[in-house]
Amino acid sequence: MFTITKSKNPAEASKSSSLFSKETSIVGDISCDGDIRVDGKIVGNITVNGKLIVGEAAEINGEVKANNADIYGKILGKLIIAELLCINHTGFVDGDLYAGKLQIESSATFNGVCHMTLPGSVIDIKQENGKKVDFSNAASN
Repeated sequence: MFTITKSKNPAEASKSSSLFSKETSIVGDISCDGDIRVDGKIVGNITVNGKLIVGEAAEINGEVKANNADIYGKILGKLIIAELLCINHTGFVDGDLYAGKLQIESSATFNGVCHMTLPGSVIDIKQENGKKVDFSNAASN
């Protein structure tokens, strides 16, 4: 009745999601080529070449760079989001942000300076010709 087909393309198979559960605490920097969902606590910088979801119980203390992000938890630090940043009703952001597009729900909290840019102009999160993404020039102030 139902058929599950697996991708035979290695590029599609390598695009995956990572989950950091409520019980997880990490001190250190994280880099991911896929998507990440954080429900635990992270002290360090996060670089995501996909979508970052910060759950309600999550707390991140550090710089966050991603293609897209949905924030339900707490972030203390600078955010650099190439495309769409959504700070949802339970979200709390204390730090400057750079985003292509921004959506803030009415009961969310944001303390900082917002820099709106065209999508992709702050950082080019997408990989070109298989090269790693270079964040060295992204919003260095």
